[in-house]
Amino acid sequence: MKHLKKITFIFLTFLLTACSSNDDSKTLEANFIQVGESSFEMKTAVVEPSLNSVFLSLTNNTEAEIIASFSGTTFNNVDYFSARINAFDLLTGETYNLDAISRVEFIVDGDVIDSEFENGFSQFYKSGSNSNLEVVAGSITVIDYAVDVISLSFSFTRSDGVEITGVYEGDYLYFD
Repeated sequence: MKHLKKITFIFLTFLLTACSSNDDSKTLEANFIQVGESSFEMKTAVVEPSLNSVFLSLTNNTEAEIIASFSGTTFNNVDYFSARINAFDLLTGETYNLDAISRVEFIVDGDVIDSEFENGFSQFYKSGSNSNLEVVAGSITVIDYAVDVISLSFSFTRSDGVEITGVYEGDYLYFD
């Protein structure tokens, strides 16, 4: 009987370990931005509505790191995508064409200092000093937008012909 209890305990421990999630977040490993041949993993989305627009951001930092940056923690090697969408809020199933996006930008290898993004190298933007990096076509599609998850995809083309794609599905931070 003593051995049966021990075997049962080991079996239950194995079963519970095998069934548990390795990741507490709902973020998938397939969250990325692809610029030509370069791929950048995205770990967190941020949605921040404003008066007549919504700021949408993706970064390779975790939610905990973003929150820590508000307390003065500095981070390096930060990749940061941001878009300003001309809408009161994001809508599930809605595609926002470049006309509805007043600003879009992706900067890699920057720093977060005192919760502000600084430095880095531009990969693309809507308008800037290098016309080759400007996006000339594209859109962002919100596949799902609920209290606990956001799912989106986007595709842009730079004026130099480089194709840009991205997907994100998972938790998000909401600031209003």
